[in-house]
Amino acid sequence: METQPNPATPNLNRQHRDSMFRGLFIIPQNTLHLLDHCSGGTSILTTEDITPFGLESAVATRSRRNDISFITKDNRLIILIEHQSTICPNMALRLFIYYVELLQLWITSNDISLYTGKKITDLPAPEFYVVFNGSQKLTDPYSTFVIERAGIKIDIKVKIVDIHYENLGNTATDNALAGYSYFYKVYDECIKRGVTSDDAFTTARNKCIASGYLIGFIDKEDFIVLYKEIFNYDEQLKAEGKAEGKAEGKAEGKAEGKAEGLLEAAISLVKKGTDIEYVIEAIPLSDAQITQLKKMTA
Repeated sequence: METQPNPATPNLNRQHRDSMFRGLFIIPQNTLHLLDHCSGGTSILTTEDITPFGLESAVATRSRRNDISFITKDNRLIILIEHQSTICPNMALRLFIYYVELLQLWITSNDISLYTGKKITDLPAPEFYVVFNGSQKLTDPYSTFVIERAGIKIDIKVKIVDIHYENLGNTATDNALAGYSYFYKVYDECIKRGVTSDDAFTTARNKCIASGYLIGFIDKEDFIVLYKEIFNYDEQLKAEGKAEGKAEGKAEGKAEGKAEGLLEAAISLVKKGTDIEYVIEAIPLSDAQITQLKKMTA
């Protein structure tokens, strides 16, 4: 009989996974490892062929921290990738909306006017991928959403890619995707056995290093300080949010408390010596919070 996770030591929440995912795959060479797997090993892009291109607004910083998007040399706007541990039926629509927002940014950054007589013909073509490592069974490799009204049809199709370690074709130690998948394979196996989250984190990290995965990333002292700080904050937040919910019954208060807590965690990390840019990249702060962080740690 399989051992159930200890409710007193809940799984590392999505915020932690998202921070590690973006922190790792925002690096161009690692992005290529991810894209190569998504394309079935047919990608021929190099680091010189891709340019990061994403939204940096306060809303995007909070809610889309796990998205990685870039424009390719052959004019594709690839949204790579909304990391999912559960299957979302509205994923195609969500990514379509994100593409439109990015398209607006692209038009503005290229000084293009929509109100002239010249037709715009060179818009970057969208390409959507979602990577999946959840426990649900993945039955359909695509997420679709169709909008059809009065003869107008928009058909959105997103490829869902399984990144479980055992399903990767390339598990070489220099493959960042293999390292990421191996880390959470070990971590999740520990949690299923009833191991505490803190010990599961340490075990996964140590096994990655012993196997030669993510060297130069996961073995850095900054990694330990940063991700454990996020983890510890998340655990405290759950308890505080539960108590607050009972006392006040206000979801807004919990959200506000979470935002303040993230800023406090960021300030604490920088004061302990963690590089401020590393902290900004990993913790989903709003633009106003980033400005405040820089002022308070100057």
